[in-house]
Amino acid sequence: MSKIEYANQREGVTPPRIGLADLRKSHRLTQAQVADQLASIIDKPFSAGSLSLIEGGHRGASAEVLSALEQVFGLAAGSLIVDYTPSHDRRKRMEAA
Repeated sequence: MSKIEYANQREGVTPPRIGLADLRKSHRLTQAQVADQLASIIDKPFSAGSLSLIEGGHRGASAEVLSALEQVFGLAAGSLIVDYTPSHDRRKRMEAA
């Protein structure tokens, strides 16, 4: 079957973006509470300080941590995305410009 194109098709909508800290606060959780839940899910130590760095954009989150955060907040898999760029990559881009 061929693809049908519609003349008056509505443009795609970008999903809303919300910061991780805002998401955490909307669930009325502290960084320590989320960090404890993350540590339990990933079965590794995870500190409130590490969460603070991720929330502030100073550190990226691994796929494992993103998946655990989705579980903590009851989100569908793949809901959380990160547009974090490591500082050494940012410096390279700035030097190339």
